Amino acid sequence: MKIVVFGAGAMGSLVGGLLSRKHDVTLIGKPGQVQAIEDVGLAMSGVVEAVFVPKASDDVSVVEQVDAVIMAVKSPSLRPAMEVVVPLLSGDAILVTLQNGLRQLEIVKELCPAGVIGVTGMGANLIGPGRVVYAGEGDTYFGTLNGEQDRASKMAEAFSGVGMDAEVREDIVPEVWMKAIVNAAANPLTAILRCRNEGLLRNEGLLKICETVCAEGKAAAEANGIVLPDDPWPRLQTILRKTGQNKSSMMQDVEKGRRTEIDDITGALVGFGERKGVRMPVNRTLWQIVNAIGRC
Repeated sequence: MKIVVFGAGAMGSLVGGLLSRKHDVTLIGKPGQVQAIEDVGLAMSGVVEAVFVPKASDDVSVVEQVDAVIMAVKSPSLRPAMEVVVPLLSGDAILVTLQNGLRQLEIVKELCPAGVIGVTGMGANLIGPGRVVYAGEGDTYFGTLNGEQDRASKMAEAFSGVGMDAEVREDIVPEVWMKAIVNAAANPLTAILRCRNEGLLRNEGLLKICETVCAEGKAAAEANGIVLPDDPWPRLQTILRKTGQNKSSMMQDVEKGRRTEIDDITGALVGFGERKGVRMPVNRTLWQIVNAIGRC
């Protein structure tokens, strides 16, 4: 397949690098990242130790005449990025979102109803231009909102073919909710405490907070008619063990003084819950604290 990965941050670089094992991949990113990949390739460490040589560009027009575009930008940038990309796509090109949080659901429904929504538990850290750490393996799920799963199947095959565990879900919405709940439990705490995922596993008090966040999120899902694939609390513990060395994307954003995805993850979750009368005090508190970082 001819694939463009729009966004060459941690997850985009990880996915793009691995897909380049068998596919014609172009990463679209910032000039420093593009130059490093062009000069010396994309160096991956961690679960996979290798140097990959995908193409790299900062020119959005490369999304024309491709088989698939994977949107790997941060959640707050998804809507403006899709408004640029979608008009450039040929009719049979597959658009894939790979964001955290719940807001991607409404954005895809509005801007690209035939788009494929991806949910992944893989961990990635960008440690410098052209250098990404594959910090933890995880399952990836693909699905659509319109029920047509052929495109989702093609993406699952592409991912599985290069060693990334991927499956199709007939209903992807519960998986999006599940990941949002798990992220709401782990990401804010790691961002506030500046610790890797494994740090949460070492402290009973932090685990209790995580368990409460999961319970609140599960109640919000149920109030909105979402049947989760399983209990988010055991799922979170499994993910934390698999990605113990990972720095959450929210922690990385806080460390670098960037805008976080807290509004798209925890803020959206709180909104969905409270509008249905679900009390979410722990989630709301974590949301407020992360938004206050750097402002006081």
